[in-house]
Amino acid sequence: MLLSIGVVVMSVGLAAGVIRVVLPRIGSPTPLGVFLRLASVSGALAVGAGAMYVVRFSGGGTGTLVAADTCMILASALLCVGLAKPRRGRSASPRALALAIAAAAAVAVSSALLAPDVSLMVKAVALLVVSAVGAPLALRNRALPHASMRVIGATMIVYGSYSALRLVVLSTPESLLTQTLFSPTGAGIAAVTTMLMTGVAISLVGRPVTRPDEDDDHRRTLVVIGDWKLANAALGADRVHGLVLEMRLAARDLDPSAIDGPRGVEIATPSAVAALRTRMRTSYAWRPEETELITDAWTQPRGRRRVTP
Repeated sequence: MLLSIGVVVMSVGLAAGVIRVVLPRIGSPTPLGVFLRLASVSGALAVGAGAMYVVRFSGGGTGTLVAADTCMILASALLCVGLAKPRRGRSASPRALALAIAAAAAVAVSSALLAPDVSLMVKAVALLVVSAVGAPLALRNRALPHASMRVIGATMIVYGSYSALRLVVLSTPESLLTQTLFSPTGAGIAAVTTMLMTGVAISLVGRPVTRPDEDDDHRRTLVVIGDWKLANAALGADRVHGLVLEMRLAARDLDPSAIDGPRGVEIATPSAVAALRTRMRTSYAWRPEETELITDAWTQPRGRRRVTP
């Protein structure tokens, strides 16, 4: 019991450290910033859930299982909340957060009060629902780079299929799959793999970008936020930096070779300013006064080099 309490305290401390130390450095008032903040908390909860399951399999009581299941469901649900469209682009939807907490509470109650076989089915249903909701949210998300969007979507589809098959197997008499693919070890491997793939998707947000070869005859445009001082005075520094971040992500969707530049992004797309203005208005809900800030700094061919955004 003391070991279980210690693991809970460490998990809560880790989550608090992520919120107070990590998040202020990766956060921005944009949909991507909201996702990264919630993904960080989700990762902390997933680590805590894994630790609690280790304690459970080492002889922990029912309280350990309840804590592990609650952290696991809440971690998955918070990732879905991060993928959903945030309120006014700056904070998570209260309704989505309430649904995530309700799902975790339902699994906690079932783990505490119902028979192990029944509570396991409830957890499988919850994971199936979370995956079924999260996959389309990820594939339709325009705040993430395409690579991250596809990895998260594919991961949720695969894990949702695993949960659905697990639910079918649990509702049938004892089978070989129960002792292999859906054994505690098999379920643990599936969960850890899912967590690792989600981490890979998040790491792709800051992947290096390579310029085209020198003999590439495309002319590249440095598109920036113009009237920088005026924009900061009118919108605030946080919002303007958030606009730059969103514009860079949108540019990578239009041109995979796009690369960060001073206060903007260098892109080879024809009519880059018009294309980005349209993209920001339709996909990122920029207001007219924000899209008008996008302007062309200069145009000239560039050679190859690598940078890390």
